[in-house]
Amino acid sequence: MPVRPILALLGALLCAPAAADEVLAPVERPARIRLFGQNGVSLTMYTNARCEKEYDEEISASGSLSHGFKTLFGKKQENSTIGIPETEATRNLAMRDKLMANPYYLEFPLVPGQPVLLQAQVASASGWRCARDVRAAFVPEPGADYEGEMIRDFDNGICAVSIRRVATDGPPGPIALSSVPRTCDAGAVEAEPLMVMLFEPEIVRYRLAEAGAGIDELYDADDKDSIEDFEEVMAEAPLPAGMALCIVTADAARASPLARRLPALLDARGAQVKLIEASADALQAQWQLTGEQPLTFPLVEYYCRSAAGSRQ
Repeated sequence: MPVRPILALLGALLCAPAAADEVLAPVERPARIRLFGQNGVSLTMYTNARCEKEYDEEISASGSLSHGFKTLFGKKQENSTIGIPETEATRNLAMRDKLMANPYYLEFPLVPGQPVLLQAQVASASGWRCARDVRAAFVPEPGADYEGEMIRDFDNGICAVSIRRVATDGPPGPIALSSVPRTCDAGAVEAEPLMVMLFEPEIVRYRLAEAGAGIDELYDADDKDSIEDFEEVMAEAPLPAGMALCIVTADAARASPLARRLPALLDARGAQVKLIEASADALQAQWQLTGEQPLTFPLVEYYCRSAAGSRQ
């Protein structure tokens, strides 16, 4: 990966919107998971579950008994897909559609290598419940597809979470499950030699290349406070020579006030970086993401880390 003056960013950030077929770095797409839900079943997914109390997102793919009356009047939960191939479970979904069950599925992208925890609970109309929450965890692989659902056996009092890998040429297969510790290790976190910036309309999200840095954001506006805050961040950001700087920009934000300001701020520091540039719109299209499941900062970071590794 070449190290080049930061003024080279100027044309990239202020040029016309990227073409839909922009050539991106050769990064394998994120993992994906299809979660099945229905009324009376609570299925929750925790992404990047470092331990039981520390995770990135809490995502619900569940129905409830209270939704049954809407089902009777035709207001059913719609399925949502981002391209996971069909399986027997999706082809036979209608077989589960008994009175007020309203079975459906939702699909989500997953960051490969980050642990995912599924936790479930169930209640029947008769008042039967699992004795306790049931859970299962795994670590998704790049480009892999998965299905997750709660297995219920009211007669035998059995509750379990099933996670299986979707195969393109055969039935879904089992995967290796992992465990999520109750508490997180308080050990030191090493800094990643990578700064990531995501320019979206009216907002900039970023993570500095320093130990323990979280995701921060700035309002992207042409006003004194926004520009001063941005100038302060870029003046203090750790940018050692040769560090990777990854900038992912939505087409609608390429000429935003802070995007226009960035090249001069970095040039003033004499920054010499390993530059990675990408269109957020092109990534969204290539990974078949949707308005319901858009490109997120963790997915952008996955792209940036993979791209930086492929250009060493």
